[in-house]
Amino acid sequence: MEGKLGSYKVAVIGRSELALGSRLAGVTETYETEEGLEAERIIRELMQRTDVGLIVISSKTVGEIKDRKILSAIDSSIMPLFMEIPGYGEEKVPDTLRRLIIRAIGIDINTKNKN
Repeated sequence: MEGKLGSYKVAVIGRSELALGSRLAGVTETYETEEGLEAERIIRELMQRTDVGLIVISSKTVGEIKDRKILSAIDSSIMPLFMEIPGYGEEKVPDTLRRLIIRAIGIDINTKNKN
């Protein structure tokens, strides 16, 4: 990911299958965990770094997080940007991409015809 001042890294947080798949795709910042407290610690560390632009996190891991400030950051942070995805074997997260687009550009672009 190329930013104004240089390149940003992608970090992935989730189960071992998600981390392995991400490493195979070339992501070097992978963190294997499902535990809420461990995920909270990792997110705090990643948010302090200026080289991380995108944090991909599994929906199951998000469900384990109890810290409201971290949950708020996942929903509203632009830098780094968070993307919640279903992990291997997890149920799909509804409208995740749509919510991400709305957050990024500020409007809802509905492609369905409502007639």
